[in-house]
Amino acid sequence: MGKGASYTILIVDDNCHNLFSLRTLIEEYIDAEVIEADCGEKALQKLFKFPVDLIILDIQMEGMDGFELASIIKQRKKTRDIPIVFLTASYINDEFKKRGFEAGAVDYLTKPIDEYQLINRINTYLKLIEKERTMNMLLEQKVQEQTRELRKAKEAAEQANEAKSMFLANISHELRTPLNILLSSTQILNLYLQNEGELDREKVRSKVNIQVQNCYRLLRLVNNLIDITKIDSGHFELNPTECNIIELVEDITLSVKEYVEDKGITLIFDTDCEEMIMNCDLDAIERIILNLLSNAVKFTPRGGSIFVSVKCTGEAVCISVKDTGIGICEDKYNMIFERFKQVDDLLTRKHEGSGIGLSLTKSLVEMHGGRIYVSSEYQKGSEFTVEFPRKPAQVEKGSYNHFLGKSGENVNQRIHIEFSDIYF
Repeated sequence: MGKGASYTILIVDDNCHNLFSLRTLIEEYIDAEVIEADCGEKALQKLFKFPVDLIILDIQMEGMDGFELASIIKQRKKTRDIPIVFLTASYINDEFKKRGFEAGAVDYLTKPIDEYQLINRINTYLKLIEKERTMNMLLEQKVQEQTRELRKAKEAAEQANEAKSMFLANISHELRTPLNILLSSTQILNLYLQNEGELDREKVRSKVNIQVQNCYRLLRLVNNLIDITKIDSGHFELNPTECNIIELVEDITLSVKEYVEDKGITLIFDTDCEEMIMNCDLDAIERIILNLLSNAVKFTPRGGSIFVSVKCTGEAVCISVKDTGIGICEDKYNMIFERFKQVDDLLTRKHEGSGIGLSLTKSLVEMHGGRIYVSSEYQKGSEFTVEFPRKPAQVEKGSYNHFLGKSGENVNQRIHIEFSDIYF
C-alpha cells in the first residue's frame, strides 16, 4: 500500500504462504499499510519501529508462540492498547479461545478463514480505532482549549493582581495627598489663630480655599469609587429623561468657560444642529461631559484651545471634545479607558488623578447604548468622541433646561468636584 494509507496492520505468521495470502486479501479490500513478521522476535522489532493499529497473529509458531507474544505485547506500555486478532487452525476448542482472550486478544478466528468474515471483522476494528482517534483528537483539543483558558485565566488573575496593586498605590496617593494638604493647611490656620497680631484675612481665605478644593478631591474620589462599585454589581440605574441633548451639552460647556479661561485656555462650542430630542440620564451626561472637559483642561497648556462640537445624524448624536494639549501615544489608546491605569505614568505623574474617571465615563456612555473612542497624536492634542443613539421617547418628559434649572450652588459644586484635580 501507499505511504498515505490510513492504518497500519501487522500480520505475524511463520508460514510465508499465509503471510502472502493475508497481505493480498487485506490490500485488496482495506486502505491499510501491511507489514509482516514471520516470528515473535521480528514482530516485537516491527512494533518498536512502526506505529501499528491492528495485529493479526497466528498462534502456532515455532519458538515464541502467539500466546507468549500477545502477553509480551500487552505488558508493554507502548503496545498494550493495540487490538490483537488471533488466527489458528489447531487451537480451536473453547479452552484455547479462553486462553487467547486472557492473553489480550479482541477476537479469535479459526482456520480455514472465511475471507468475507475476516475483512468485515478487520473493518469493524478499524472503525473502532477511527472513533478512538477522533475521541482522542477531540479530547486533545478540549485539553488544549482548557489549557488556553487556564492560561488566560492565570494571565487575567495576574493582571487583576497588578491592577489591584496599582489601584492601591493610586488610591493611597490620591487619599494621602489631599489629606496631607488639609492637615498642613489646618496647622497653618492654627498658627494664624495663635498669633496675637492682626489676622491676615487673605491668608486665611487662601488656606480655606485649599482645604475646600482638597475636600472636593476626596469627595470626587469617593463618588467615583461608589459608582464604579455600583456598576460592577449591577446596582447603578439610569434615570432617562427626554431632553434636548444639544442644549444640555452647550449649557454644561458654557458653565465651565470661566474656569477654563482662568487657566489661559480658549473654550469654543459649536454645533451643526440646534435641537435633538432624545432620552438620557441628565446627571450621567453632565458627568460625562465634565469629565472629558476636566481631562482636556488638565493636559492642555496655557495658550491652548479646547473645542466642543456636536454633530447630528438621523439616528445618532456625536459629541466631540478636542484639545491642543499633550496628546496620547497610539499604543496607549486602550489603556486610558482601563480602570486605575494612567497614561500620565509616562509623564512621571505631572497631573493628579486616580485613573477611574475615564473608565467610569466609558461605562456611563455604554449604559446609554453609546460608545466612546479617542484619536490623538502625541504632543499635538487629543479628541474624545462620544456617540449616542437617538432612541424614541418612552420615558417621562422633563425639562431639557435641567442643567441650568439646578441651583447655582449645586452646579458650582459639581464643577468644583469634577475640576478638583486642577489647580488654578
